Amino acid sequence: MTGVQDRVARALAALGATVVDGDEAAVVALEDDALVVPSAPPAGRVSRAIVEALEPTRLARARRAFSTRRVPPHAFRTLVSGAVRPRAGDLVLARIERVRQHPRIELPTGRRATLHAGDEVIVACGNRYASDQFEAFVPESLGAAHLVAGGGVAATMVERARGMRPATEVTLLGLLADDDGVPVNLARFALPEPRVEGPRPPVMAVFGTAMNSGKTTTAGALIHGLERAGYRVGYAKLTGTGSGNDYWQMVDAGAAIVADFTDAGLVSTYMTPLPVLEEVGIHLIGHLAASGCDRIVVEIADGLLQRETAELLHSEVLHSLVDRVLFAAVDAMAAAGGVALLRAAGFDVAGVSGLLTASPLPLREARAAVDVPVFTRDELNDPEAATMLLRAHALIAS
Repeated sequence: MTGVQDRVARALAALGATVVDGDEAAVVALEDDALVVPSAPPAGRVSRAIVEALEPTRLARARRAFSTRRVPPHAFRTLVSGAVRPRAGDLVLARIERVRQHPRIELPTGRRATLHAGDEVIVACGNRYASDQFEAFVPESLGAAHLVAGGGVAATMVERARGMRPATEVTLLGLLADDDGVPVNLARFALPEPRVEGPRPPVMAVFGTAMNSGKTTTAGALIHGLERAGYRVGYAKLTGTGSGNDYWQMVDAGAAIVADFTDAGLVSTYMTPLPVLEEVGIHLIGHLAASGCDRIVVEIADGLLQRETAELLHSEVLHSLVDRVLFAAVDAMAAAGGVALLRAAGFDVAGVSGLLTASPLPLREARAAVDVPVFTRDELNDPEAATMLLRAHALIAS
């Protein structure tokens, strides 16, 4: 066992897998989070992980997804295939087999490239929670899988919403790895730990009833209003699925610094333990503060009853990071329920906005149903109104 295979053997051994010499690097024992898993070996033989060098021309042809943007191209040197079990955040080379729900993939530049059967793409393995699209989980092995998000998430789809087309079908060809055969994971390229000095800037968090309730529009409008008032505004999306849609909206809204959980090393946050999510919040808000932002807006994906969001509602860490919250709702009843839940969890609710403000009738109903202000997008865009939403906390705190 020499060359690349020898380096792979040492790397896998360091990660807790037992490697034996042979014709190829072979893994005979492993832990739950190991990189390589055994399959049923024929005739009593040991399953093998296969490592091969990657041709630069092949890499250059493969389309890289937005979710992989933090990883430099020179990190991909080898491809690990065979009896391999991907982990959340592992980058994979995949081949498009059948284009279905997602006909395009979002590139790091934000451009959406059209997909064709036979195309090779570079995406990240991850879980997905999307109430109006898919529920999906990290594949247990290479081979058949699905593209479950246009931002570049590969997973095994287990559920889909009624009326939603099946997920685009892909084949996972192998884990992208470095010179030593160690698979490349997003966590390796997370933002460095920030050095934060002085008091934390005021932070507004935006929650919502569910997907498509207007959270991103609400956050973007507030950012635009604060930017017009002369503030250096930072935005961070703390939970969700890797995508450039929200990222570019916040850039366009005027945010000076934009970050999300992929910058903290996660391709998605579904099924992520609460302590890890809390670290993501600390990391990203600290990064924005260290970058000189004097106002910060953060967004929490999905709805208040979604698994990770429900846990964050009662997180002492999140409460220590957030000063006030805005709630985006689809109708007046959702607004009333959301405000009540947020207050019960101990948050200072600054107001309500979201999809309900797009029509006069639900807007009027909401203003009658809740005892906090209901802001339209235009009102949040107003520099004076936006300033008061965070200034009010500063005055109370002083």
